Amino acid sequence: MFNSRKFAIACLTLLLLVLAACGGGNKKEPGSNLSSNNSGSSGNGASSDGDTASGSSEEKEITITYWVDPRFQFVKGLEDQTKDFGDWEKLQAEEFMKLHPNVKIEVQALTWDDLGKKVPASIAAGTQPDILRDYLGRTAMYAQQGVLENLEELVPKEELDDYIPGYLEQYTINGHLHALPSYAWAAGLVVNKQLWKEVGQEHLLPTPDDPYWTIEEFEQALNAIKQGDNVPFVINVATSQGDTALLSLFFSFGAQFFKDGDYSKTALNSPEAAQALEFLAKLNDAKMLQPGAVSMQPGDIDNLFFTGKVGAYGNTLGLFSLVENAKKDGKTNAEFDLMLVHMPSANGVEQGVIVGPTGLAIFKQKDEYKRKMVAEFAMFLNNTEYQKQYAINAGQFPVKKSAGVPLEDDPNYKTLQKNHQRTRRGRHGADPSEICRIPAAPAAGSAGRAAEVQNAGSSVEILRRGRQENFDGELIP
Repeated sequence: MFNSRKFAIACLTLLLLVLAACGGGNKKEPGSNLSSNNSGSSGNGASSDGDTASGSSEEKEITITYWVDPRFQFVKGLEDQTKDFGDWEKLQAEEFMKLHPNVKIEVQALTWDDLGKKVPASIAAGTQPDILRDYLGRTAMYAQQGVLENLEELVPKEELDDYIPGYLEQYTINGHLHALPSYAWAAGLVVNKQLWKEVGQEHLLPTPDDPYWTIEEFEQALNAIKQGDNVPFVINVATSQGDTALLSLFFSFGAQFFKDGDYSKTALNSPEAAQALEFLAKLNDAKMLQPGAVSMQPGDIDNLFFTGKVGAYGNTLGLFSLVENAKKDGKTNAEFDLMLVHMPSANGVEQGVIVGPTGLAIFKQKDEYKRKMVAEFAMFLNNTEYQKQYAINAGQFPVKKSAGVPLEDDPNYKTLQKNHQRTRRGRHGADPSEICRIPAAPAAGSAGRAAEVQNAGSSVEILRRGRQENFDGELIP
């Protein structure tokens, strides 16, 4: 009983921290005009090249700092040159520097933990990068802080016209395009069929043709592989990074985080939320979650998955690439037979699919020429060919029309499409083009930290309940 209460309290604490960020958040005005021309170029962002826009001169030497998430490794066709995170981005930077010899680009790949810590610290110290590639939930915080450039001023209309409109809408906060969407993921549940094959229970799993299951079927399948050092299910409770499975399980039971359109406060005191907490505590007590689930960090969860002993992991198509790269890197020689399915649902519950884009945010520049060149670099990074490569090498979805559908022959991509189509028919409630957002969690910690980001407006993308409003920092119940 003590363990159940302790685990449930930990889950509840994280979720309340997740939701604290929405309190008092600004709602994005519908139909925001991307061609607005409010200047944002006179901020105090870290820029070492020149003091004023009026003092700028064409073709002068400048240095651009570029920080990225640890996304790409062993890029197809460049495997020997891209063994470490950040290697491919350095090759991209070299290509841009060939076009612009006066520009020097310094690339730094951050860990997932650093993205939530180092970037805010650098902003506080005035040493932030010129351009950051990160998930919308965090870049939206920086937009609310007023430290980013308004990209509708820097990116030509003909370039923006190539973007899928919904992504531009998601990145428009308070009437301004705060970052340039680069690619997106959609979450599901990745299962390693190998563990069920070993005990002759593969029939308990959903199939690509019918990737759906109930909570009871999910629990039965987990029980079937609970033996030896297997870990039937891993879930991230400790931090907001990769917390989609935790959020999804609450949606699996029909829990709502906000009530009757009131987004100023939240509470998980509904019967559905209590059921979700009880189910998680039950799995924990039955030792069907990873040991130390309350404190295990995302990177440690990935390493545990690489052992081949994990049955199910709430994740994205990117996990398939991550496992392949771990094999190439010598981090695992385990047997995997991976399949992506839908998260389980309680009887009578209709839930959608969690999705989330990553984009390129430009911190405010003092020098007009550098401001222009940083934007030029961002557009270069989002060219059509790179869009296709982002999809192929990390299971991401392009955000530009010209990129087409690079993953159309991938069976797991087809499963996601099936989930979306089912959603459109109403079984899970929402058309995937209708996106609603709830806040991303601050790092698990003190209430003071939650208060710091209370008005940040950061967001996890949610396909939820078929509502057509698009909110910043809010979940439509």
